[in-house]
Amino acid sequence: MAFSTQFSTQFDIYQALTSADYRLESRAFDYIYQELYGSFRQWIFAHNGSDQDAEDAFQQGLLSFVQNLHSGKYQYQANAKITTVVFDYCKKKWLNELGSSRLKTKAAMPDGYESYEYGKTEQDELERNEVVNAVRLALGQLKSDCQKLIEWFYIDEVSIKEIAQKLNLKETSTKQKRFDCTEKLKSIFMNISKKSSV
Repeated sequence: MAFSTQFSTQFDIYQALTSADYRLESRAFDYIYQELYGSFRQWIFAHNGSDQDAEDAFQQGLLSFVQNLHSGKYQYQANAKITTVVFDYCKKKWLNELGSSRLKTKAAMPDGYESYEYGKTEQDELERNEVVNAVRLALGQLKSDCQKLIEWFYIDEVSIKEIAQKLNLKETSTKQKRFDCTEKLKSIFMNISKKSSV
């Protein structure tokens, strides 16, 4: 695989993810996606999830990891595989979703479920508010079509099929557009996070 030749060590991946070079950072994200998404998708299927759940939890987990990376909450550890750490972030997102009131009546809890929301501190709440504000600011910098798509899908929970009809697009094109818009949002969000942490 082409990506494997670019990152010979875990530290290479870490440096790429924290790099000011957008292209290098993007290659690191591509590498993580190629390495993890297939196995994470299978894990989601084994834990009462769908394709859409896998996409959402993966993107949310990766975004959470990147936020912690840039804020300094996550520090590089020589004995930890970054891909394993990201996988754990994504798993936590789905386990928390399973534990939410929205899904409690729809899905059985997996064995050994643990809620990662317990024990939140005031500092956690402040950090969460900072993230929410940064996401809102980033959303405001997107083009109007991307803003609508992201708001419809993530906030209003409109299905991809319905969004495709609203935009007069095929479902596959709408999925690609959602991915592209989310990537743009993530890029703007990370730039905002970097500036606020300086």
